[in-house]
Amino acid sequence: MEKSEIIESLLAWNFWQKGLDTGISRGPYLEQIRRYLKTDEVVALSGIRRCGKSTILLQVLSELINNGLPKQNTLYINFEDPKFFNFLGLDLLDKIWRAYQEYLKPRGKVYLVLDEVQKVKGWEHWVRAKYDQKESVKIFVTGSNAELLSAEFSSVLTGRHLELAVAPLNFREYLGFRGVKIENNKLWMVESRDLLYGHALEYLRIGGFPKIVLTGDELLRKELLEQYFNDILTKDIRDRYKLKEAGKLKNLALFFAANFTRPYTFRKVKSLSEIPLSLDTVHRFSHYLENSFIVDFLSRFSYSLKNRMQTARKVYFVDNGLRNAVAFKFSSDTGKLLENAVFHHLKQQKKEIYYYQEKQEVDFVIKEGLKITGLINVSNNIEDKETYLRETASLKEGMRYFKRKDATLITLEGKAKTISDEGFTILTVPFYQWAIADLP
Repeated sequence: MEKSEIIESLLAWNFWQKGLDTGISRGPYLEQIRRYLKTDEVVALSGIRRCGKSTILLQVLSELINNGLPKQNTLYINFEDPKFFNFLGLDLLDKIWRAYQEYLKPRGKVYLVLDEVQKVKGWEHWVRAKYDQKESVKIFVTGSNAELLSAEFSSVLTGRHLELAVAPLNFREYLGFRGVKIENNKLWMVESRDLLYGHALEYLRIGGFPKIVLTGDELLRKELLEQYFNDILTKDIRDRYKLKEAGKLKNLALFFAANFTRPYTFRKVKSLSEIPLSLDTVHRFSHYLENSFIVDFLSRFSYSLKNRMQTARKVYFVDNGLRNAVAFKFSSDTGKLLENAVFHHLKQQKKEIYYYQEKQEVDFVIKEGLKITGLINVSNNIEDKETYLRETASLKEGMRYFKRKDATLITLEGKAKTISDEGFTILTVPFYQWAIADLP
């Protein structure tokens, strides 16, 4: 590409000659990045495609400009721009950098964003060279595959980078996108109960991809989510790993979507999925799906590492809306959607999570350091006596096993209350309240 062509392509993505729509602020991520701006380290954002990584970094650049940084001291490169498709490589990176320096002539520190950088083979060596040469440039990279932050990245940039995982909107963020201002007082919670419950139902159904939350057209939401799903399978898995069995990969992803929140071994997946795949391929494809952030696998708690690795793991899907758009289902699956949402809220809080299963099951065991700090069950409601007895009995079994006196039961319906029984205390709390209170 000629330098003039490069600059022409970059104009659409940069603030140099126009303002750009940077969407609704993702406060917690911006706050974290502001801290990282004080360091020289490369900042790496990872997360599933379309979860908002690019928008967050545009918000960072916009904030810097509003605080006095010259516009020409920002450079945003989107490596999924079709104009770059036939030129992806280190030569393109060098050409872009030289063209930028020649045309924009920045003075002082430059803030550089390399978006979907995994498209450029060897990019990490280019970034390290910039870092080691102590050029006056702060580098941000984004990628839609967990391996961006593993072997190909960390080995080259060890000690030179900071990592930030970005996820679809949690419930607190969802409410902000819907214009609901959360107030930290009990009266507001009582007054807003019906409003929050209605939003919780909608959140469990449509999920937290930012554009989906802001799209009112139901059919368009479904079409967008189906496109997200296909793009992830194609661009982030098939193309990256050069797979020839893309149809089988999709069928496995759909199997996990239909059967999320259940425990499986890979051998059981092979036998139940009716997909003609070897055990090794099921294991490998599952790893690819996990690396692209579509699924998570939750281990059963055991004090033995060997047992944790060998027992069945529960499957969780990245987003309820994405799951609902692609899964083959016969019911609303509200209980599973609720459990899936709770899992992802815990994951965003960087909790070490397991599930417990002996005679009965506890949905989530929270471990911090050497201690078990929380036990959580999830249920639509506990008005039915059989459901109440099942959920409380499993939590009491878990409390006995872990020698704890308290646990949490998250429901969709009902009000917060405390159950005291046999010397144990179980806090029952509706999801909408738990998810905005930074519990457990």
